[in-house]
Amino acid sequence: MGVFRRAWLTVASEFSWRVPGRPQRLLAAFSLAERGSMMDMLAAVEATTRRDMRRKYFIHALDEGRHARIFADRVRDFGQTGRADAALEDSGQLVEAGIVGGKTLFERFGEAKFLAFVYVAEADAVEQFNVYLERGLPDPATQATLRTILKDEVFHVAYSRAEVEKLRKEGHAVDKMCRDLRMARVWERYLRFSRDVGTFVSGIWLTILYFVVLAPFRLFARTEGGGWQPASAPRADRLAAARAEG
Repeated sequence: MGVFRRAWLTVASEFSWRVPGRPQRLLAAFSLAERGSMMDMLAAVEATTRRDMRRKYFIHALDEGRHARIFADRVRDFGQTGRADAALEDSGQLVEAGIVGGKTLFERFGEAKFLAFVYVAEADAVEQFNVYLERGLPDPATQATLRTILKDEVFHVAYSRAEVEKLRKEGHAVDKMCRDLRMARVWERYLRFSRDVGTFVSGIWLTILYFVVLAPFRLFARTEGGGWQPASAPRADRLAAARAEG
């Protein structure tokens, strides 16, 4: 694990697990990610022409589906929050699963790059969970959940690393693939971070706008009388005036 990545995970883990309400949202995000990974792997089962990989993809899909349920159950043990509920029932699941324009991740990447992606994503997950466990976050029950899931994640890293090594021997530029995928994942994290910061800052500005501009304006604004108002002239007179003008 790189120094910068470990430093980032260390800082982010303190915020993610210790701020009230954040553990539920983080676990819900994990559940959503595992559910998306399950869909990716099932799509790979259908698309691959390699019989040996079809079995591994299917086992991987079963693992990810089980992990999604485990994380979702842990969210409910914590006590759900509104945003955690929204994540667990996310209506944009196809987009989160990498299905863009009707094409799955496997179809867009091809098998070689897809296997490199699986290796990079699973290795990152193992590193992330190990940081949480080393820091004793967030509580013994969740740590037990992470240890259970880590056993499967280690297997996913092992088989995908073996396949990546095979691809390297066959002449595929897997090192470049992995570097490009890691940079893409860093960019995606930056975009998510920027979106969260933008949402936070816009909320502050809207609050300031309300109290500094709208609230004082309301104090000096004149209100009109409510209810029905009598007409200034009988209806017949107004019709006659309108005809005369015509």
